[in-house]
Amino acid sequence: MLNVQRLIQLRELDSRGSLAAVARAHEISPAAVSQQLALLEREVGIPLTERVGRRTLLTPMGKKLARRADQVVGILESAEADVDAALSDVHGTVRLASFGSFAVSYFAEILHRMKASYPQVTVEFALQEPTAAISSLVGRRIDVAITDEFSGRPQPVETELNSVHLFRDRIVAYSPWPVDSLQDLAEVPWVLEPAGSTAAEWALSTCRRAGFEPRVSYESSDLRFHHDLVCAGMAAAFLPDMVFDNGLTPIERPAHAIEWPADNSPDLYRDVHALTRRGAQLKPATKALVEHTMRVTAG
Repeated sequence: MLNVQRLIQLRELDSRGSLAAVARAHEISPAAVSQQLALLEREVGIPLTERVGRRTLLTPMGKKLARRADQVVGILESAEADVDAALSDVHGTVRLASFGSFAVSYFAEILHRMKASYPQVTVEFALQEPTAAISSLVGRRIDVAITDEFSGRPQPVETELNSVHLFRDRIVAYSPWPVDSLQDLAEVPWVLEPAGSTAAEWALSTCRRAGFEPRVSYESSDLRFHHDLVCAGMAAAFLPDMVFDNGLTPIERPAHAIEWPADNSPDLYRDVHALTRRGAQLKPATKALVEHTMRVTAG
């Protein structure tokens, strides 16, 4: 009988493209991944990987086995869901990860509703940016990942994941003081999310399409910090509606909203999704958490 965990790592090497990426998803070392794949090759008796330059790639047999691993994981997840569904009470532990502004806006109400409806379910939470949350989901360290996708920057689709669209979050640019044109914004200090993040790359490309290079003076993943800098007259920022319209601790909108030109960026927004592993979304506790998340975010 082939080892299921090793099959999963083989599948992830096929989809992620490197031992380092697989190692990050499972929070282990690349050497440990390599060792597990070597053991799988011994079990099979046929080479499953090959070195091409500095990269480790799958052989044709390795790719075939990786596709089988997708089926195996889906069957196991569905089997777990069947067992849980046969029990009289919804119970167990379900783990959710989301980015900061979503957590501030919605998690308390989601947790309140889960405790009221399913007292035997324990909900655990981790604060993670979307890329990290997807890795945790694929690595089976969480059950639900809340992610965002910015306008004009579609994310790669993970074939083993199921996605539910929650809502579209409008984004508005704000200046710390009045400006006469977009070109004036090149002289204004900006606060963006950390360099290299999807949000920062989207913001930079949005400004460049509008014809100017933003002067990034501050970086933070905390959008409340962005808001405070704008209101203090210190920086410009892109702020999504979620920062203001959370219903728990509403905050004022900055005074100087920037009208973005439709010909450069017809819409500024991000789409927010709830991701689960295929098959696992049928587990009663996971299904309940996703359903409550949909209700809370729908208002």
